[in-house]
Amino acid sequence: MYYNCHIHIFTDRNVPNRFLPLALVPILRSTAGYKVLSTIMRNIIFWEDDDVLDRYVRFIRTGRYNTQQKIFERCLPFYPDGAKFIVLPMDMAFMGAGKVPQPYMEQLHELFLIKQQYPDQLLPFVHVDPRREDIMDILKKCVEEWGFCGVKLYPPLGVFPYDARFDPVYRYCEEKNLPILTHCSPYNPVHYKGSRKDVLKLLQASKQPVDTKGKNVKKLCSNFTHPLNFIDVIERFPKLRICFGHFGSQYYWDKYIHFPGDEDNWLRIIRNLCIKYPNFYTDVSFTMSDTKYFSMLKVLMTNEALSKKILFGSDYYMVEVESDERRFGIDLRAFLGEADFHKISVVNPQAFLG
Repeated sequence: MYYNCHIHIFTDRNVPNRFLPLALVPILRSTAGYKVLSTIMRNIIFWEDDDVLDRYVRFIRTGRYNTQQKIFERCLPFYPDGAKFIVLPMDMAFMGAGKVPQPYMEQLHELFLIKQQYPDQLLPFVHVDPRREDIMDILKKCVEEWGFCGVKLYPPLGVFPYDARFDPVYRYCEEKNLPILTHCSPYNPVHYKGSRKDVLKLLQASKQPVDTKGKNVKKLCSNFTHPLNFIDVIERFPKLRICFGHFGSQYYWDKYIHFPGDEDNWLRIIRNLCIKYPNFYTDVSFTMSDTKYFSMLKVLMTNEALSKKILFGSDYYMVEVESDERRFGIDLRAFLGEADFHKISVVNPQAFLG
């Protein structure tokens, strides 16, 4: 038994209609449109944010399975019997990309029904966006009636984690001993999709100066996500357990190899935060999808304090390729060795979950 601390099973019905321009999303939802456009999208760069194309092909390829249960049951055979999964839904209604076909509450209720069938394996979190007016009622219902296990944050959708509207959520998490997992990698294709003018307006809430010159919307949205934003949160709510998803991203792991002394590197920042603060954690989802980073992870694990804060996760199905997902845990386990893999996949997740 071990834990995969970061997977997704939401469907294409949870993605807004204008996630991609040119009306591509509704076209991709049809079988004929998917077959044609997914092939084109893999081989042609349409615009600057070309990484969105490949990512959305992954969304659609797995998301077109119609139900979250089918996606979850597709994931299960890739892992040992009894493996447990932190499942992270997405509330994309406020990302400025149009209507989401399925109401958010229905997405969460589906997770509740799946949890009834897999009570020991499925550990659902609630994605909390404070712009949803009834979010506290939703959170309480999910936790107190449906058995959800924690909270998911996704700052690049346009909200700083120290936004005062999160305070009731943080107080509730401390009261109920709920862990929080936050997306924490830059330049992600899933970000606020409104105009640059709209993003600049949202960034006025920043507590730090923001360099906006020459930056597109995707780069600007990384300001919401910066790991240092959580210092204010943890100092005001010291009992919170917060995990930084993706350990800074492959982008910063590459930079760390060549410039390890760069104080602005998110890998370095997250590492130092996890060592300094007892309730900060990080997971290696998506970042470890490339085996070239295994060696550096093994080196980082030699730091005793840091080694207690790293969690195993795959980011299924964002990196969904069957052979890779099937081998991912095995390959990382073999590379790290039994002691270190047991630490990141069993001991540390249990500490994080509380």
